[in-house]
Amino acid sequence: MTPTPPANNYQDAVARKIHQERLRVLNPAKRYLDDVASLPPAPMLLTQLLTLFRQPDADIDHIVRLITHEPSLTAQILRASNSAAYSGEQASTDIFEAVTRMGFFQVYCLVVALCGARAKSIEGAEKGVNVDELWRHSVAAAVAASVVADASNQSKEVAFTAGLLHDIGKLVLASIGRERYAAAIQRAKNEKASLTSVEQFVFIIDHSELGGELMHRWTLPPDVVAAVKYHHDLASAATYEQLTAAVQLGDNLAHQLLKDDQGGTDIFAPASDALKVLRLKDEELPRLLAKAQAELENVKEILEL
Repeated sequence: MTPTPPANNYQDAVARKIHQERLRVLNPAKRYLDDVASLPPAPMLLTQLLTLFRQPDADIDHIVRLITHEPSLTAQILRASNSAAYSGEQASTDIFEAVTRMGFFQVYCLVVALCGARAKSIEGAEKGVNVDELWRHSVAAAVAASVVADASNQSKEVAFTAGLLHDIGKLVLASIGRERYAAAIQRAKNEKASLTSVEQFVFIIDHSELGGELMHRWTLPPDVVAAVKYHHDLASAATYEQLTAAVQLGDNLAHQLLKDDQGGTDIFAPASDALKVLRLKDEELPRLLAKAQAELENVKEILEL
């Protein structure tokens, strides 16, 4: 956490410390989440499908039954299965055929994207952050994290989930802070400081910790919770450092894929610790980036980017 600026006198410093400690004890993450009027509900389907995909012999009939409980998702899958990327000689009208045609991973990407899209609608978030830009980055990070996970023998589905949701705390902070959060982003850019340090100074908490708390509230698996919470603090990820490293590297690659300036760093420097954890080499980064670029192009249509 970035230290607070020097106080004018000792009394001010003590008062500020007491204030910060009171906020810490009262759990600012819980307080912020409780204050969001339009917080999306827990994505139960996502949790159920994650459990299924962790099983080596996942039952397609069970997966289809779960999906049909979400009419809007069923419609999206049918529409996507008949897009140029997947359409066959005849249009797919059956959800079982659509899932088979697209493949489990692509269908799962749609499920996670639906969950993420609902989070985009948090009231007031658009006043604090460019929601569309954040969504594009989140999708790119999800795709890149899944590519990294695949290269390091991890679950692509789990990595895609954590990658897509890794910045969801920004939407919560933007909803609460609105113009204050927009000013915090601009301050980080102007001062070339990390956004997390500015967030901690302004809001007592940063987007990654807040996002992790939301994942916990949604009862998502502990590795997803940890990857979202520690994607800027790999050393604290403990037993979940593999997935966290995949998300951290995926986040970094996403900035390169979209050629944005949010990261403020080049592709190699911030990836070093993640590469060590994943046992990948620097020279593998261009290949991972190229594969992520190709897969991002594949999902653009079905995720309506």
